[in-house]
Amino acid sequence: MRILVRPPAIPDDSSAPAPSPRPGWESGASVWLVRHGDVEDEWQARAPGDLDVPLSGGGPAQTRALCSAFAGLPLARVSSSPLSRALALGRGLAQATGATLVVDERLAEVWRGSWQGLSTEEFRARWEADRERFLADPGRWKGDGGESDADSLARAWPALAEAVAAARRGTVALATHYNVIRVLVTAALGLRASQSFAFRNDTARASLLVDAPGGWVLAAANTEPGPVSHDSTPT
Repeated sequence: MRILVRPPAIPDDSSAPAPSPRPGWESGASVWLVRHGDVEDEWQARAPGDLDVPLSGGGPAQTRALCSAFAGLPLARVSSSPLSRALALGRGLAQATGATLVVDERLAEVWRGSWQGLSTEEFRARWEADRERFLADPGRWKGDGGESDADSLARAWPALAEAVAAARRGTVALATHYNVIRVLVTAALGLRASQSFAFRNDTARASLLVDAPGGWVLAAANTEPGPVSHDSTPT
């Protein structure tokens, strides 16, 4: 399993006001955010960003198993990142469920600028050296010269919105990447920065957002798909 690139430790002040959750459309639609399988071994301890890194030797089997788990779910649409590691998943999900596949560049992984492709050790060292600027505004920091979380959200949220509209109160899936999943969940739930960067969605696992009448609900996280519940309490 690929090692996540962790940021400098973010103090969590639970007494501070949390960001406002981004409003949904109260459509009742369910959105599975599905992360691709493991990447090639040489990239397990690197930060590929939006480079088109291939799956590992076991990645296709992970992808097939995940798609099989979705086979019983009636998906109205599958939206997929164009990067091959996620597109293999998008194609498999569409085939397993009979859903329409839409390839959407807005679901590609975060662009990491000049730090892209660095080892996790070097990436962390550079991030730590830029700690003060990062902690001053984690959501807009881009000391690597690439995209900030705010940038990633600005492109990915409209893709989510289009998928929700296509769902027609049903269920859709987004085949995408860790940081895209993280920023979408962060915005939907109004997570603080410390909570955002602690959010987990491992390779070949999924999280489920429900566009419920009372606001977004995180009905499942870092799991395989299962029955969709619209009665969960917002997390």
